[in-house]
Amino acid sequence: TFDIEFKTYFDSGDLRRRMAIFNSWGFKHYNGVHWYPRICVYDAKFGWTKDQHLGKEFYGNFGGFDVELDFASNFVVGATGFLLNRDEVLPKELREKLDIENFKDKPWNSTPSVITPYIKGERKIWKFHAENVHDFSFTADPTYRIGEAWWQDKVCYSLAQEPHASRWQNAAEYAAEIIKVFSEDFGRYTYHKMIVADARSGMEYPMLTLDSGEDPSYRGLLVHEIGHNWFFGQVGNNETYRALLDEGFTQFLTAWGLIKIDGDYLVTNKTTDKYKAHFEKPTKAIDSRVYYAYINDATKYNDPVIATHSDCFNGALSHGGGYRHVYYKTASMLYNLQYVLGDELFLDAMKHYFNTWKMAHPYTEDFRNTIIQYTKVDLNWFFDQWLESTKRIDYSVEAKGNTVTFERKSRMQMPIDFKVIAKDGKSYDYHIPNNWFVKKTDATVLDKWHGWDLIHPNYTTTLDIPSGIEEVIIDPSGRLADAYMPDNNSKCNTTFSFDHKLYQYPDWTNYEIKYRPDVWWNNYDGMKVGLNLNGGYMRHHHLFDASVWFNTGALQKDSIANPNDYDYYSYRLNYNTNLDKVSLNTRVKLNTQFLAGLYTNKLSLVKSDSKGDNKLTVDFLSLYRVNDNYLINSAWDLRKMNNRIDIDLERKYDYSYGKGTLNLKLQTSALGSAYDYNKLILTANNNNKVEKLKIKTRAYFQLGTGNNWAEESKLVLAGANNEEMMNSKFTRAEGIVSADLMDYDYTTNYFHSAGGLNLRGYSGYLAPEFNEDGTIASFNYNGTSGAAFNTEIDFTAYLPYSIRKNNIASYLFADAGIISNEVLTKENYKTSFSDLRADAGIGFTYTFRNFGPLETVRPIVIRFDMPLFLNRAPATDEDFLQMRWLIGINRAF
Repeated sequence: TFDIEFKTYFDSGDLRRRMAIFNSWGFKHYNGVHWYPRICVYDAKFGWTKDQHLGKEFYGNFGGFDVELDFASNFVVGATGFLLNRDEVLPKELREKLDIENFKDKPWNSTPSVITPYIKGERKIWKFHAENVHDFSFTADPTYRIGEAWWQDKVCYSLAQEPHASRWQNAAEYAAEIIKVFSEDFGRYTYHKMIVADARSGMEYPMLTLDSGEDPSYRGLLVHEIGHNWFFGQVGNNETYRALLDEGFTQFLTAWGLIKIDGDYLVTNKTTDKYKAHFEKPTKAIDSRVYYAYINDATKYNDPVIATHSDCFNGALSHGGGYRHVYYKTASMLYNLQYVLGDELFLDAMKHYFNTWKMAHPYTEDFRNTIIQYTKVDLNWFFDQWLESTKRIDYSVEAKGNTVTFERKSRMQMPIDFKVIAKDGKSYDYHIPNNWFVKKTDATVLDKWHGWDLIHPNYTTTLDIPSGIEEVIIDPSGRLADAYMPDNNSKCNTTFSFDHKLYQYPDWTNYEIKYRPDVWWNNYDGMKVGLNLNGGYMRHHHLFDASVWFNTGALQKDSIANPNDYDYYSYRLNYNTNLDKVSLNTRVKLNTQFLAGLYTNKLSLVKSDSKGDNKLTVDFLSLYRVNDNYLINSAWDLRKMNNRIDIDLERKYDYSYGKGTLNLKLQTSALGSAYDYNKLILTANNNNKVEKLKIKTRAYFQLGTGNNWAEESKLVLAGANNEEMMNSKFTRAEGIVSADLMDYDYTTNYFHSAGGLNLRGYSGYLAPEFNEDGTIASFNYNGTSGAAFNTEIDFTAYLPYSIRKNNIASYLFADAGIISNEVLTKENYKTSFSDLRADAGIGFTYTFRNFGPLETVRPIVIRFDMPLFLNRAPATDEDFLQMRWLIGINRAF
């Protein structure tokens, strides 16, 4: 017997899955969860299980609880177990007043009424008794309103905060439907009740779930949290040791329950936007709750061994470090077990497991042995692959004549269901066993494909299809969790659709190709009318983005000297794909384009670590300009090859009050180049937060060598060079930005393009250096070597909300730097640099996000900077400190 005296404390719930107290419409709301010292479980595997619950999953012993909860008399309380004094704390008259139907027309988030006034010193003691549970939890709130529904002898209550009651009207009925589905399909619910509570949470406890949201968006959450009461609640797995036994099984139940109750597709609120209504596609429950997340990582060889301790997924908190796959990979495994066994045998086996191990603390080996013993099927090959390895499914199919060839391209083996569509429209179903077991099926059973890992990776069969084969489809049921689906169809699984710019999950079953019009304008081409095609698989394989424009000359700038010399066409093609089979986290990229008179070709190899913190990029770049009529400024030679090799090493890091990026880049002229120059560039960007201030800093250093430099690639004092400006559609050609705003002269100008040393206050300034006699020695608006420090202190959080809500931000800035046009040596490096130039001022940005229904269009940031101070002001300025302004697109860094 343990007799423990203890105190426990509520806080705001900063530690997830623990006790919480918060303000609920002027009242205190309590979530009393994991609030008492828990006795270790003594089980057959470990004896005493002493693992601490480090923010992850829990393990408790079944037993009885008698709990009295003493609250002010205005509170409504829900908890685990039987309410013993219902007539005392919740008499019939009060229960009727609290009924959720009374508030079905209550405006959302409106102030709650007072049903039971608070009277200081007046208390109620809520008495609960629970048996055969391994935890006791409660929730309490004066604004709770009560819904009630029954399935047979099981009662379901909803506790909704009154301001949310209008959209919680069906919660109790939906909970009862969930109890019905899981009881009938997997085993009868043992306990007498279930509560779903509107508690700003998403956690499960015996007979009680803490939830949030509204109908219909909360349906998946209700199914998931109630589903926990089967394998977490009633079976009582040690999910601290193996979270897959609860979270994964429950994720499977989530998709199962949603499909059984609502159908294949998620129920969502219908949009009133006609554009969205036309293009939005419904989302399959099984995809959103199971397959999308699993395939998204499996296709990248990034799914972990799930038979792993909850605290051992790379030490990550929450669902990071691969931990999320105790949910998604396990759920995928169970659907694939259904695929292997057949529907009927699978459900019978799952019921047998539930009934055998209910309230008995099973482990992974108990589950797999129970399924094997019940089905009398050797499934060790199946469980070894899914639980103990990182193997994945990847099959392909080809058809020539009536001969069909399958290839196992990855290391996991599975039986194969496939459908043949004949040329006369008839369909034929086939099944290829991978072992001696043949599931119950109406399909024609072919010879066994006995192969695994690298053994027998190919299987060929000749079929009797009188009219010939039109198409072969692997697994028409859509359950086989193949990591690369395009080749699961002899005609390639491909979709072709309009690129509507609405957010949606990538389609894990198809290679997607999208099209849209692409229209732009500049002063010289006039209107550019074109077509964009883009596509890929799971945003990881064979990604491409291609545009072709026909330049019309319409709406050209009137004053251009040679209006007919524009290029009649432009194009851009970007392609990149992974090299996962050679090296993980490695990509090859190709860019070829002809835009604004410039041919650009670039081949890149990118290698990063598994976390993306370190990245190495090698670029082979070629630039060749044939037309300079587009240029905003003329710093570019015609018909000269600028070939270069760029090597870029990037390191991301975090520290206690911020994060940063360190970048080291080497650029050197390559074979066939008309130029000979080299650059070594070191950049450090840091983002810090001090209270409400966001402090950004940028340190930049460039060392340049060589005596034949490409003007377009030189370092610029104020911002981007011409090469960098080609990366933006706004600055690659005169049009949106006028050359008048960026011309170089003896005074500053009014447009800043970010880059280079980034001394924005000197935009458009020639930056002359003078000899002792006052003559101009050089113009230092660009150079070959230099160093700069830039900083911005963002104080937007201190602005009134009326300003912030309009997407306006503000900051103080300062920039300082030096530049040189000379080849540096150890003899001259002290005297080769210009004098220090610096600027400082205040800036504002407006972020334009309103693109109507379009959701994936990137926001445009319009920048207005006022460099009020220049330490070396142009001679045309009256003073160092005076009114100056400039505009820019996107932040300076």
